[in-house]
Order: sequence, then structure tokens, then C-alpha cells
Amino acid sequence: MVDPLLQGQYPVRGLYQALAISAMCVQEQPSMRPVVSDVVLALNFLASSKYDPNSPSSSRRRNGSCRRDDEEKRPDLVKEAESDGSS
Repeated sequence: MVDPLLQGQYPVRGLYQALAISAMCVQEQPSMRPVVSDVVLALNFLASSKYDPNSPSSSRRRNGSCRRDDEEKRPDLVKEAESDGSS
């Protein structure tokens, strides 16, 4: 799902958040989908996030799979973006 030209240099958390936004937008029931303004707000938040390529959570495993904490639940990006903007 990630552009191979990035060569594994991308924030994994940002990837999961972008995927979560995408998943919300394709809910079968229209009433469960976010409004466009909330999607834009969440994407702006993601785009403004700082990326540290040396951070352990920003890299991929050697086998090419992304890191994931199974216990971590999908974040509510709109609420996070509306807060102080820190991550």
C-alpha cells in the first residue's frame, strides 16, 4: 500500500491513521461515514505531523512488514486533530 519509492522511510503510525481514515470513508452505511470537513481536518493533521526517520516507530521490519501493536485501537483522528495537535 506504500509507494516503493519511499524505500521504507515513512511514519508507520501515519500510515495506519491514513488507512483508518480511508476505512471510515468507505463504510457501507452512509450515516457511518465522516463528513468531508472532518476528513480534510484529519488529513491536514497527518500532513502537518513531523516525521523522524530515526524513530523506531517510523521504520519497517526487515521482513518488509509494518509494525503494529495489536492492542492499540484505531485512533479517532478527528478528535486528535481538533485537540492541541500534539502527537
